[in-house]
Amino acid sequence: MAVNRRKVEAFAYQVSQSIAAAMNCSLAHVGDQLGLYQALSDAGPSTSDEFAEQTGLHERWLREWLRHQACARQLEYDPATDQFSISEEAQLVLCDKDSPYYFASGFAVYNVLQDAVKHLPVAFRTGLGLNYDDHGPACATGIESLNNYVPRFLLISTILPELEGMCGRLEEGIRVADVGCGAGVALIQMAEEYPESDFFGYEISQHALSRARENLHEANVSNVEIVDVNEKSLPDDESFDLVCTFDVVHDVPFPDQLLSDIRKALKPDGTWLCSDIRSFPTFEENLNDNPSAYLMYGFSMLVCMSSAMSEKNGAGLGTLGFNEKVAREMTAEAGFSRFRKLEYENATNSYYEIRP
Repeated sequence: MAVNRRKVEAFAYQVSQSIAAAMNCSLAHVGDQLGLYQALSDAGPSTSDEFAEQTGLHERWLREWLRHQACARQLEYDPATDQFSISEEAQLVLCDKDSPYYFASGFAVYNVLQDAVKHLPVAFRTGLGLNYDDHGPACATGIESLNNYVPRFLLISTILPELEGMCGRLEEGIRVADVGCGAGVALIQMAEEYPESDFFGYEISQHALSRARENLHEANVSNVEIVDVNEKSLPDDESFDLVCTFDVVHDVPFPDQLLSDIRKALKPDGTWLCSDIRSFPTFEENLNDNPSAYLMYGFSMLVCMSSAMSEKNGAGLGTLGFNEKVAREMTAEAGFSRFRKLEYENATNSYYEIRP
Protein backbone atom coordinates (compact mmCIF):
# COMPACT_ATOMS: atom_id res chain seq x y z
CA MET A 1 0.00 0.00 0.00
CA ALA A 2 1.39 3.38 -1.01
CA VAL A 3 1.62 5.84 1.87
CA ASN A 4 1.53 9.61 1.50
CA ARG A 5 4.70 10.53 3.36
CA ARG A 6 3.69 14.14 3.85
CA LYS A 7 0.39 13.12 5.43
CA VAL A 8 2.13 10.64 7.73
CA GLU A 9 4.64 13.26 8.82
CA ALA A 10 1.87 15.79 9.38
CA PHE A 11 -0.07 13.30 11.50
CA ALA A 12 3.04 12.37 13.48
CA TYR A 13 3.62 16.07 14.15
CA GLN A 14 0.00 16.42 15.28
CA VAL A 15 0.47 13.59 17.76
CA SER A 16 3.75 15.03 19.02
CA GLN A 17 2.01 18.36 19.65
CA SER A 18 -0.68 16.60 21.66
CA ILE A 19 2.02 15.03 23.83
CA ALA A 20 3.70 18.43 24.17
CA ALA A 21 0.38 19.97 25.24
CA ALA A 22 -0.02 17.30 27.92
CA MET A 23 3.47 18.03 29.23
CA ASN A 24 2.68 21.73 29.21
CA CYS A 25 -0.35 21.16 31.45
CA SER A 26 1.91 19.63 34.09
CA LEU A 27 4.70 22.18 33.77
CA ALA A 28 2.33 25.14 33.64
CA HIS A 29 0.65 23.82 36.78
CA VAL A 30 4.03 23.86 38.53
CA GLY A 31 4.52 27.45 37.43
CA ASP A 32 1.05 28.37 38.67
CA GLN A 33 1.69 26.64 42.01
CA LEU A 34 4.91 28.62 42.45
CA GLY A 35 3.23 31.88 41.41
CA LEU A 36 5.64 32.35 38.52
CA TYR A 37 3.17 33.92 36.08
CA GLN A 38 2.16 36.55 38.61
CA ALA A 39 5.79 37.06 39.65
CA LEU A 40 6.81 37.73 36.06
CA SER A 41 3.83 40.06 35.63
CA ASP A 42 4.95 42.01 38.69
CA ALA A 43 8.63 42.02 37.72
CA GLY A 44 8.31 42.86 34.06
CA PRO A 45 10.77 41.61 31.40
CA SER A 46 13.48 39.55 33.12
CA THR A 47 16.39 37.27 32.32
CA SER A 48 16.48 33.94 34.10
CA ASP A 49 19.18 35.31 36.42
CA GLU A 50 17.07 38.34 37.25
CA PHE A 51 13.99 36.19 37.74
CA ALA A 52 15.89 33.84 40.04
CA GLU A 53 16.96 36.80 42.16
CA GLN A 54 13.40 38.13 42.23
CA THR A 55 11.80 34.80 43.18
CA GLY A 56 14.53 33.19 45.26
CA LEU A 57 14.29 30.03 43.15
CA HIS A 58 17.00 28.04 41.37
CA GLU A 59 18.12 29.78 38.18
CA ARG A 60 18.77 26.66 36.11
CA TRP A 61 15.30 25.27 36.72
CA LEU A 62 13.75 28.65 36.07
CA ARG A 63 15.69 29.05 32.84
CA GLU A 64 14.42 25.74 31.44
CA TRP A 65 10.87 26.50 32.55
CA LEU A 66 10.93 29.97 31.01
CA ARG A 67 12.27 28.57 27.74
CA HIS A 68 9.62 25.86 27.70
CA GLN A 69 6.86 28.39 28.34
CA ALA A 70 8.17 30.62 25.56
CA CYS A 71 8.10 27.64 23.19
CA ALA A 72 4.53 26.97 24.32
CA ARG A 73 3.77 30.60 23.43
CA GLN A 74 2.57 31.27 26.96
CA LEU A 75 5.44 33.68 27.62
CA GLU A 76 7.20 36.19 25.39
CA TYR A 77 10.95 36.18 24.67
CA ASP A 78 13.17 39.01 23.47
CA PRO A 79 16.41 37.60 21.99
CA ALA A 80 18.02 41.03 22.01
CA THR A 81 17.94 41.19 25.81
CA ASP A 82 17.51 37.49 26.67
CA GLN A 83 14.48 38.53 28.69
CA PHE A 84 11.15 36.78 29.22
CA SER A 85 7.84 38.53 29.82
CA ILE A 86 4.11 37.83 30.03
CA SER A 87 1.68 39.63 27.72
CA GLU A 88 -1.41 41.48 28.94
CA GLU A 89 -3.57 38.85 27.27
CA ALA A 90 -1.76 36.01 29.01
CA GLN A 91 -2.10 37.80 32.33
CA LEU A 92 -5.89 37.77 31.97
CA VAL A 93 -5.86 34.02 31.37
CA LEU A 94 -3.08 32.94 33.74
CA CYS A 95 -3.00 35.51 36.56
CA ASP A 96 -6.25 37.43 37.04
CA LYS A 97 -8.74 35.26 38.95
CA ASP A 98 -11.39 37.96 38.48
CA SER A 99 -11.06 37.84 34.69
CA PRO A 100 -13.75 36.12 32.60
CA TYR A 101 -10.88 34.53 30.67
CA TYR A 102 -9.05 33.08 33.69
CA PHE A 103 -8.24 29.43 33.02
CA ALA A 104 -5.02 28.64 34.87
CA SER A 105 -6.89 26.43 37.33
CA GLY A 106 -7.54 24.14 34.37
CA PHE A 107 -3.92 23.02 34.69
CA ALA A 108 -4.58 21.96 38.28
CA VAL A 109 -7.73 20.07 37.30
CA TYR A 110 -5.88 18.28 34.49
CA ASN A 111 -3.15 17.11 36.84
CA VAL A 112 -5.64 15.93 39.46
CA LEU A 113 -7.45 13.91 36.80
CA GLN A 114 -4.39 11.94 35.78
CA ASP A 115 -5.20 9.40 38.47
CA ALA A 116 -8.55 8.87 36.74
CA VAL A 117 -6.72 7.70 33.61
CA LYS A 118 -5.56 4.64 35.51
CA HIS A 119 -9.20 3.68 36.06
CA LEU A 120 -10.29 4.02 32.43
CA PRO A 121 -9.39 0.47 31.31
CA VAL A 122 -11.59 -0.84 34.12
CA ALA A 123 -14.36 1.58 33.14
CA PHE A 124 -14.21 0.40 29.54
CA ARG A 125 -14.67 -3.19 30.71
CA THR A 126 -17.27 -2.68 33.44
CA GLY A 127 -19.06 0.45 32.28
CA LEU A 128 -18.65 2.05 35.71
CA GLY A 129 -16.95 5.42 36.08
CA LEU A 130 -15.75 7.49 39.02
CA ASN A 131 -17.86 9.89 41.04
CA TYR A 132 -16.57 13.33 41.92
CA ASP A 133 -15.29 12.35 45.35
CA ASP A 134 -13.18 9.58 43.82
CA HIS A 135 -10.94 12.33 42.37
CA GLY A 136 -10.14 13.78 45.80
CA PRO A 137 -10.62 17.28 47.27
CA ALA A 138 -8.31 19.03 44.77
CA CYS A 139 -10.76 18.29 41.95
CA ALA A 140 -13.58 20.08 43.79
CA THR A 141 -11.32 23.05 44.48
CA GLY A 142 -10.14 23.22 40.87
CA ILE A 143 -13.64 23.07 39.44
CA GLU A 144 -14.76 25.75 41.89
CA SER A 145 -12.01 28.02 40.61
CA LEU A 146 -12.81 27.27 36.97
CA ASN A 147 -16.51 27.98 37.30
CA ASN A 148 -16.79 30.92 39.67
CA TYR A 149 -16.74 33.93 37.31
CA VAL A 150 -20.38 33.80 36.21
CA PRO A 151 -21.87 33.30 39.69
CA ARG A 152 -19.64 36.00 41.15
CA PHE A 153 -20.09 38.67 38.49
CA LEU A 154 -23.07 37.91 36.22
CA LEU A 155 -25.66 35.80 38.04
CA ILE A 156 -27.11 38.71 40.03
CA SER A 157 -26.67 41.49 37.48
CA THR A 158 -27.48 39.70 34.22
CA ILE A 159 -29.02 36.24 34.55
CA LEU A 160 -31.58 36.47 37.36
CA PRO A 161 -33.15 39.65 35.89
CA GLU A 162 -34.02 37.62 32.78
CA LEU A 163 -36.27 35.33 34.83
CA GLU A 164 -39.86 36.59 34.73
CA GLY A 165 -40.64 38.50 37.93
CA MET A 166 -38.00 36.64 39.90
CA CYS A 167 -35.92 39.53 41.25
CA GLY A 168 -38.96 41.14 42.86
CA ARG A 169 -39.95 37.85 44.48
CA LEU A 170 -36.40 37.32 45.76
CA GLU A 171 -36.44 40.78 47.31
CA GLU A 172 -39.74 40.05 49.08
CA GLY A 173 -38.57 36.67 50.34
CA ILE A 174 -38.92 33.19 48.82
CA ARG A 175 -37.43 29.70 49.17
CA VAL A 176 -34.59 28.83 46.78
CA ALA A 177 -32.80 25.53 46.21
CA ASP A 178 -29.44 25.22 44.47
CA VAL A 179 -29.28 21.53 43.53
CA GLY A 180 -25.75 20.31 43.04
CA CYS A 181 -24.52 23.50 44.67
CA GLY A 182 -20.85 22.48 44.60
CA ALA A 183 -18.76 24.89 46.64
CA GLY A 184 -21.78 27.16 47.14
CA VAL A 185 -20.45 30.17 45.22
CA ALA A 186 -23.73 30.94 43.41
CA LEU A 187 -25.76 30.11 46.50
CA ILE A 188 -23.87 32.55 48.70
CA GLN A 189 -23.93 35.32 46.07
CA MET A 190 -27.71 35.08 45.88
CA ALA A 191 -28.09 34.91 49.65
CA GLU A 192 -26.00 38.05 50.14
CA GLU A 193 -27.99 39.94 47.52
CA TYR A 194 -31.42 38.83 48.77
CA PRO A 195 -31.37 38.63 52.60
CA GLU A 196 -35.16 38.21 52.85
CA SER A 197 -35.07 34.91 50.98
CA ASP A 198 -34.01 31.51 52.30
CA PHE A 199 -31.46 29.47 50.36
CA PHE A 200 -30.78 25.73 50.50
CA GLY A 201 -27.79 24.12 48.83
CA TYR A 202 -28.13 20.41 48.03
CA GLU A 203 -24.97 18.45 47.27
CA ILE A 204 -23.84 14.82 47.30
CA SER A 205 -20.04 15.26 47.04
CA GLN A 206 -18.41 15.33 50.47
CA HIS A 207 -15.46 17.35 49.16
CA ALA A 208 -17.79 19.93 47.62
CA LEU A 209 -19.87 20.05 50.81
CA SER A 210 -16.71 20.75 52.78
CA ARG A 211 -15.80 23.64 50.47
CA ALA A 212 -19.37 24.98 50.61
CA ARG A 213 -19.33 25.01 54.40
CA GLU A 214 -15.95 26.76 54.44
CA ASN A 215 -17.20 29.39 51.99
CA LEU A 216 -20.41 29.83 53.98
CA HIS A 217 -18.44 30.35 57.18
CA GLU A 218 -16.28 33.00 55.50
CA ALA A 219 -19.32 34.76 54.02
CA ASN A 220 -21.08 34.83 57.40
CA VAL A 221 -24.62 34.84 55.95
CA SER A 222 -27.50 33.48 58.02
CA ASN A 223 -30.07 32.67 55.31
CA VAL A 224 -28.26 29.66 53.82
CA GLU A 225 -28.45 25.99 54.74
CA ILE A 226 -26.09 23.41 53.21
CA VAL A 227 -27.76 20.01 52.84
CA ASP A 228 -26.03 16.65 52.38
CA VAL A 229 -28.25 14.75 49.93
CA ASN A 230 -27.01 11.50 51.41
CA GLU A 231 -28.83 12.47 54.60
CA LYS A 232 -31.74 14.58 53.37
CA SER A 233 -33.18 14.60 49.87
CA LEU A 234 -34.89 17.40 47.98
CA PRO A 235 -38.46 17.66 49.35
CA ASP A 236 -41.39 16.66 47.13
CA ASP A 237 -43.91 19.08 48.67
CA GLU A 238 -43.83 21.86 46.04
CA SER A 239 -42.20 24.18 48.58
CA PHE A 240 -39.59 25.97 46.45
CA ASP A 241 -40.19 29.10 44.41
CA LEU A 242 -36.88 28.81 42.56
CA VAL A 243 -34.63 25.84 41.88
CA CYS A 244 -31.22 26.33 40.27
CA THR A 245 -28.88 23.82 38.69
CA PHE A 246 -25.54 25.01 37.34
CA ASP A 247 -23.77 22.40 35.15
CA VAL A 248 -25.38 19.53 37.03
CA VAL A 249 -27.83 17.58 34.86
CA HIS A 250 -25.24 16.11 32.49
CA ASP A 251 -23.18 14.87 35.47
CA VAL A 252 -25.78 12.78 37.30
CA PRO A 253 -26.29 9.04 36.72
CA PHE A 254 -30.08 9.35 36.65
CA PRO A 255 -31.10 12.69 35.12
CA ASP A 256 -34.71 11.57 34.63
CA GLN A 257 -35.02 11.15 38.39
CA LEU A 258 -33.37 14.51 39.02
CA LEU A 259 -35.81 16.30 36.71
CA SER A 260 -38.73 14.53 38.37
CA ASP A 261 -37.45 15.54 41.81
CA ILE A 262 -37.08 19.17 40.74
CA ARG A 263 -40.61 19.17 39.31
CA LYS A 264 -42.00 17.84 42.61
CA ALA A 265 -40.03 20.39 44.64
CA LEU A 266 -41.28 23.41 42.69
CA LYS A 267 -44.41 25.38 43.45
CA PRO A 268 -46.96 25.48 40.58
CA ASP A 269 -45.80 29.04 39.82
CA GLY A 270 -42.13 28.26 40.48
CA THR A 271 -39.13 28.48 38.16
CA TRP A 272 -36.20 26.23 37.44
CA LEU A 273 -33.06 28.10 36.31
CA CYS A 274 -30.99 25.53 34.48
CA SER A 275 -27.49 26.12 33.17
CA ASP A 276 -25.71 23.45 31.18
CA ILE A 277 -22.96 23.07 28.62
CA ARG A 278 -23.57 24.52 25.16
CA SER A 279 -23.47 21.86 22.50
CA PHE A 280 -25.14 20.70 19.30
CA PRO A 281 -27.65 17.86 18.95
CA THR A 282 -25.39 15.72 16.76
CA PHE A 283 -21.77 14.63 16.96
CA GLU A 284 -21.18 15.80 13.38
CA GLU A 285 -22.17 19.34 14.37
CA ASN A 286 -19.96 19.24 17.46
CA LEU A 287 -17.08 17.85 15.42
CA ASN A 288 -17.30 20.54 12.76
CA ASP A 289 -18.77 23.57 14.53
CA ASN A 290 -17.95 23.33 18.24
CA PRO A 291 -14.43 24.70 18.85
CA SER A 292 -14.47 23.31 22.41
CA ALA A 293 -15.50 19.77 21.47
CA TYR A 294 -11.95 18.37 21.69
CA LEU A 295 -11.60 19.70 25.23
CA MET A 296 -15.13 18.81 26.29
CA TYR A 297 -15.10 15.18 25.14
CA GLY A 298 -11.81 14.69 26.99
CA PHE A 299 -13.19 16.32 30.12
CA SER A 300 -16.28 14.17 29.78
CA MET A 301 -14.42 10.87 29.88
CA LEU A 302 -12.29 11.93 32.83
CA VAL A 303 -14.99 13.68 34.87
CA CYS A 304 -18.52 14.32 33.61
CA MET A 305 -19.50 11.14 31.78
CA SER A 306 -17.50 9.20 34.34
CA SER A 307 -19.69 10.68 37.08
CA ALA A 308 -22.82 10.02 35.02
CA MET A 309 -21.73 6.37 34.72
CA SER A 310 -20.57 5.97 38.32
CA GLU A 311 -23.64 3.92 39.22
CA LYS A 312 -24.97 0.82 37.50
CA ASN A 313 -27.23 1.67 34.55
CA GLY A 314 -26.24 5.34 34.72
CA ALA A 315 -27.46 7.38 31.77
CA GLY A 316 -24.03 8.74 30.92
CA LEU A 317 -25.15 11.96 29.23
CA GLY A 318 -21.62 13.36 29.38
CA THR A 319 -20.37 16.93 29.07
CA LEU A 320 -22.03 17.64 25.72
CA GLY A 321 -25.07 15.43 26.30
CA PHE A 322 -27.65 17.86 27.71
CA ASN A 323 -28.00 20.18 24.72
CA GLU A 324 -31.08 22.32 24.17
CA LYS A 325 -32.90 19.67 22.11
CA VAL A 326 -32.37 17.00 24.78
CA ALA A 327 -33.25 19.47 27.53
CA ARG A 328 -36.56 20.37 25.88
CA GLU A 329 -37.48 16.71 25.40
CA MET A 330 -36.51 15.59 28.91
CA THR A 331 -38.18 18.48 30.71
CA ALA A 332 -41.41 17.90 28.79
CA GLU A 333 -41.33 14.22 29.77
CA ALA A 334 -40.80 15.26 33.41
CA GLY A 335 -43.99 17.33 33.38
CA PHE A 336 -42.68 20.83 32.70
CA SER A 337 -44.83 22.83 30.30
CA ARG A 338 -42.73 25.94 29.62
CA PHE A 339 -39.15 26.13 28.38
CA ARG A 340 -37.35 29.31 27.37
CA LYS A 341 -33.71 29.79 26.47
CA LEU A 342 -32.39 32.98 28.06
CA GLU A 343 -30.73 35.65 25.97
CA TYR A 344 -27.58 35.43 28.06
CA GLU A 345 -25.15 32.67 27.13
CA ASN A 346 -21.40 32.40 26.98
CA ALA A 347 -18.80 30.31 25.21
CA THR A 348 -19.41 27.41 27.60
CA ASN A 349 -22.99 27.53 28.85
CA SER A 350 -26.59 28.01 27.83
CA TYR A 351 -29.22 29.10 30.37
CA TYR A 352 -32.87 28.04 30.45
CA GLU A 353 -35.98 29.21 32.30
CA ILE A 354 -38.11 26.10 32.86
CA ARG A 355 -41.51 26.18 34.53
CA PRO A 356 -44.23 23.68 35.54
